[in-house]
Amino acid sequence: MSTENDQRNSGDRAWSERALIGALNRRFGPPPPGVILGIGDDCAALALEGPDYLLWTVDTLVEGVHFDLAFTSLEQLGWKALAVNLSDIAAMGGEPRYALLSLGWPPRRDRSQALSLADGLARAAREFGAAIIGGDTVASPVGLTLTVTLTGVVPAGQMVRRSGARPGDLVYVTGVLGEAAAGLEVLKRGLALDRDLREALVEAHLAPRPQLKAGRLLAREGLATAMIDVSDGVATDLSHLCQASSVGARIEAAAVPVSPRLKAAAPRLGLDPLRLALTGGEDYQLLFTSPPQAAPSLALAFSRAGLAPPRALGEITAAPGVLLVTAAGEQDISWQGYDHFRLDPAPEEI
Repeated sequence: MSTENDQRNSGDRAWSERALIGALNRRFGPPPPGVILGIGDDCAALALEGPDYLLWTVDTLVEGVHFDLAFTSLEQLGWKALAVNLSDIAAMGGEPRYALLSLGWPPRRDRSQALSLADGLARAAREFGAAIIGGDTVASPVGLTLTVTLTGVVPAGQMVRRSGARPGDLVYVTGVLGEAAAGLEVLKRGLALDRDLREALVEAHLAPRPQLKAGRLLAREGLATAMIDVSDGVATDLSHLCQASSVGARIEAAAVPVSPRLKAAAPRLGLDPLRLALTGGEDYQLLFTSPPQAAPSLALAFSRAGLAPPRALGEITAAPGVLLVTAAGEQDISWQGYDHFRLDPAPEEI
């Protein structure tokens, strides 16, 4: 087996995103005292004076990678830039607090347009209880980039990690899957659909809504044993959760929440709706595990909070790997979602 040093010296570019993160983590070494969670979860968590942990997360959006201004307005981009960070806070069961913005602006682009970007950021901050309090601006000759750093808080005894799932726990998701991926394909292809259908799918991609209320409820009521947000697709994000918890999972294809909208659009796109739901990513729903005996309390808590009930996908197993159970048998779908550094395409069939 080649070592990390062998790969570096040979110019190997085949590392996955998670392999690169693991290598960087080894370079940085163990976190110092006071850091409750370092690399490997949705947020870092620090112990401060008082009853709460400080949550800390960061995300970068790059023009041509994460967005295309041909079909994304700057205001929509501002909303999404904060929303993806808010989703990380939700996945820990926390509440957002303060954000910093690092903005790389192309020098030939009208700088007054940055105010539209700020409008989207400010709108998301107001709606979800965050405040943008500073940052940095630089010239970016290769396109627009923006990095948002966000803090949040969670009571120390309530924080939900990726690492708490146990064999026998049920796997849930807070909403439908695959609409954001379908919306992106609709935009890229300029596909003409029924107006209401097109708007709903495009909205799912351009204006995700972080599930802060559900995340806070699950943490406060102690109903989730592990949790992660769905940013890279269930196939990858559930793999992250299972890896952190040293478990595996079996999910039922028939239980994956594919909406009527996705079923209607997928044939027009020439894509499998189940594949979009499992590997598309950017749904920003919460994927979590909970003991089977907690199911009645879970349904009641969501109902009382005015939230749609979470959808059960399957269960956690002792054996490693994420298996999809279909009428034709079982298929390992581990890590088949989005990866920034994947050189080969993901398998075509699920």
